[in-house]
Amino acid sequence: MTRLWTSMVARLPFWRLMLYGAAASLLFFAGSLALGLSQGRVWPTLSLIGTSIVLEAQPAAAASIPLGFDPSTGAGIAILANMIAVPILMVGFREAMHRFRFVRKRMEKAEAVSRKYAKYGVWILAPLCPLLGAYACLAIGSVLRWNPLRVLGAVVVGMVASAFIIAYGGSVLLRWVHL
Repeated sequence: MTRLWTSMVARLPFWRLMLYGAAASLLFFAGSLALGLSQGRVWPTLSLIGTSIVLEAQPAAAASIPLGFDPSTGAGIAILANMIAVPILMVGFREAMHRFRFVRKRMEKAEAVSRKYAKYGVWILAPLCPLLGAYACLAIGSVLRWNPLRVLGAVVVGMVASAFIIAYGGSVLLRWVHL
């Protein structure tokens, strides 16, 4: 299944991939905005979306608690907003490796080293995601030329778990302070 997907994506032209990436980014933005507006908070939602795009999901999940969001909504907004840049970054990494020969040659060397870890080694990105951030982990996975869907899966698992842990942990700490 993943080989079929990878071969289909490899045949698509760059402009079409960017169009799909922009459409996916727009859906992530609309989802995070709708989730925030369901709580009736416009400006805090936009603030949280901007924080998540620039600083990653973990600081945005922590910021959602003082902004008055419940933990699940705050973590959801942070995760969806952090995913806004991911499709465009993945297409950009793929295109840079495909278009620039000097980058491609360096990536072939990295691929030779990382080939034996490609199937299960990609999951090291899940615990690294809260520390390095989703964008850096996507770059690492692209540099090592691991399967993009596995890289995305590992990064999403790490991001979702850490955002929910941070949001719920912050909510519990806030309740303890008010006791």
